[in-house]
Amino acid sequence: MIADSDIISAVNAQTGAAGEVLRFVHAHPELGHEEHVSSAHIAERLARGGFQVERGVGGMATAFRATLTGARPGRSVGIVVLYDAVPAVRANGSIEAVHSCGHGPISGGTTAAALALAGLRDRLAGKIVLFGCPADEIHAPGTVARGGGKALSAAAGLWDGIDAALYAHPEFINTVSKSSLWMRRDQATVSGLRSLRKGVVTEPMAALRRLTAVLDQVEPDRVIAEDVHFHGDIEEGAGLVLTATFLIFADDEAGLAKAAQPLRHALTGARWSEGRVVCGVRPDDRVTAAVAQAFAAAGRDFVKDPPPLPFATDFGNISQRVPAALIGIGRPGGWAFHTDEGARQFAGPDGEEEALGIARVLALAAARLSEPK
Repeated sequence: MIADSDIISAVNAQTGAAGEVLRFVHAHPELGHEEHVSSAHIAERLARGGFQVERGVGGMATAFRATLTGARPGRSVGIVVLYDAVPAVRANGSIEAVHSCGHGPISGGTTAAALALAGLRDRLAGKIVLFGCPADEIHAPGTVARGGGKALSAAAGLWDGIDAALYAHPEFINTVSKSSLWMRRDQATVSGLRSLRKGVVTEPMAALRRLTAVLDQVEPDRVIAEDVHFHGDIEEGAGLVLTATFLIFADDEAGLAKAAQPLRHALTGARWSEGRVVCGVRPDDRVTAAVAQAFAAAGRDFVKDPPPLPFATDFGNISQRVPAALIGIGRPGGWAFHTDEGARQFAGPDGEEEALGIARVLALAAARLSEPK
C-alpha cells in the first residue's frame, strides 16, 4: 500500500493543476448536457496524465470515462467528476449559467487527485476510473429533458464492475452521508377552453386556483412547483392549457406517492406523467471506513453520524448499484450555495483550498479502496 505521506505529497504537487481546472471551468460555465468545453478540457488533461479516455459514454455527448490501471492487481474505484453550472434565474426571467454549487472545486480537486495517483502508478493497485457526469443541476433545461448524468450513467451500466464509487462535494462538515431524499418530477396537464365572460371559470382557470391553494398547504421542501405554464388562444371557446411541473421529495420511494397526493386531489381530471426516480443514497460500511481513514490521514476531523441530507442527488442511483460514499468536504461556516455570493466563494481562495481538500481525501480513499481484497 502506498504511504499516506507519498499520496499527500503527490496531491500537493498538483496544486497548480487543481487551480487551473477550477478557473477554466468557472470561466466557461455551461448548463447540463451542454458542457462541451469543460468536459473536453478535463478529459484532455486526464489523457495527458496517462488515463485511457472514452468520450460520449452512456449516450451522453459530454460524459466521459477515464481509466488508469495500476502496476499491481487490485480493485476498481470509480470517482464522479462534475462540471455543469447552476441555471441561475435572474430578475428578468432569463437563465444564466453560474458556478455557484462548487463544481469548479470538484472539477479541480478530482482532476488533481487523479493526476496524483497517475504519478504513483508504479505502486498503485487496481484501477482508478473517473466518470465525467454531466447535468447534476436538477433545474437545468437539459437535465429536465434528459435526466441527470449520474443516474443515466448508472442506468447505462457504466458502473458495472466497479468495486467502490466515490463522490465528493463541498459541504458544511467533513462526513459521509448516510441518507438523502428520494425525488421524482411529476407533470400535470389540464386542458379546456377559454372564456371571456365575467363569472365563467373554465377548468384550466379553476385548476390554477386550486393549485395555488394546495401549494399553501403542502410542505414547501417536499413539494416544489418547478414550472407553471398557462397557454391558450385569446378567443371565446378557444383552447386553453395549464401545465404544471413539480419536484416531489420523500424519505423513501413509497413516500413519493403520498407526498404527491394533495396535488392529485387538487388537479382532478389532469393528465399526469411521472419522471425518472432519483434514488436516496445507500451507504456502505467498508467504503465509509476507508473515507474516514482518508480524512484522518489528511489531518481533518470526521463526523460519523451526520444529519440526513435535506435534498436529493442522483448519486443515489449509483449507490443502489455499487458500494459507494457521498463525501462532504467541510468548510467552517459552509457555503452560500446557488447564490452569487457562493459563486464568488467557489471562484476565490476558499474554492481553491476546497479543491485541494477534495483532492487529498479522494486520493487517499481511492488508494486504500483499490488495494486487493
